[in-house]
Amino acid sequence: MSPRIGKKLPRSNTLPSSSTPKVSQPKPLGRANTLPASAPSSQVTKPAVGAQPSVEPKPLKHPGMLEGQPSYSPYEKTTGQASDIMVSGGDNKLTAPAGAQPNMLVDRPGKTFQKDTFGGGSLSGGTGSVQASTTRYDAPGVHHYSAQGEVNGPNAAFELQKTHAGRFGVTTGQISGEANSFKAQGQAGLSYDRNEHAYTAALTGKAETGVGVTASASHDFNRHVGGYVKGEAKASATAYAEGVASLDPRTATAMLSGQVGAAATAGAYGTAGGHLGRLHGSVTGGVVAGAAAQAGGKIGLENGFFKQSADVNAAAGVGTHLKTDVAVDLRHHIKPGIAAGLRPAAGLGTSVASPANTLEPEKSRMENFFAKVFPQS
Repeated sequence: MSPRIGKKLPRSNTLPSSSTPKVSQPKPLGRANTLPASAPSSQVTKPAVGAQPSVEPKPLKHPGMLEGQPSYSPYEKTTGQASDIMVSGGDNKLTAPAGAQPNMLVDRPGKTFQKDTFGGGSLSGGTGSVQASTTRYDAPGVHHYSAQGEVNGPNAAFELQKTHAGRFGVTTGQISGEANSFKAQGQAGLSYDRNEHAYTAALTGKAETGVGVTASASHDFNRHVGGYVKGEAKASATAYAEGVASLDPRTATAMLSGQVGAAATAGAYGTAGGHLGRLHGSVTGGVVAGAAAQAGGKIGLENGFFKQSADVNAAAGVGTHLKTDVAVDLRHHIKPGIAAGLRPAAGLGTSVASPANTLEPEKSRMENFFAKVFPQS
């Protein structure tokens, strides 16, 4: 591995997704979408660090479980080459101002299909799509000009889920898989705001492909005790290139930056978790192997200081990934005695094999207070 100079380039994240049980909903890429999102600012948007690859099998969620699990930051650790063989970049950098009207040049949505298969499974997919557009916006002091395109290749997804309600609780099993032949996107443009003295030009491009398979099983003895296991296998390949020029006279900043990279990785992961009362937790372990190469640098003035940096990195090998998370649910719930009395009626009313989690938790006095002060429309 070559020594690194300056700031490290961001890494992509092909590690398994959050282990909170959810229903897997693999959805094929039905059509490309290059329409820039409206935003009040015309400044460059930073690329998302840790962006997921095109294939992202989601963990199991029981059909009767409530949405909105508590958020928390898990403990994660990687060893070996697990972080060096992943790259990220090439996302669109320019966001059109609010009110900008795109001009569609090409819009060819592919054909999609969805059919039931043997055993109650579902097969879906698409033949791919192509879309290209330009965006122009002119207002007093604010101007934006960009062209973007996206191509999605054929893709397919399969999902099979079974649920059984027995004397000792509810058992659910699921198998899902997804494959995307390829996806490519690119953008070029200029955006400047003389009112805010912000000027940005960008040229980006990215291509990726991937496959993934997930299998999981869970068992809920009741609303207080349950557990699940999950296995994942995924492989992906990515290549990207980007260049950005930015100018802000107010902060004495004039920078040129660029980076290129490519990577191919494959990984296998296993997760075991569950909940006991208000305590939720899981442990994920995995192995990832692959190779990556990337290079980047920047030069110019930044806040009045002349800066120059370069980073060249190449890696190949095998690494491990370990992730543990523990959370305590401090939300106010219905009393166990009341929930037990409502459980039979809830099961009949919803016709879903589920514990009493189909009942919405009672709100606390503090939650009711804020609901009255800030009512939702």
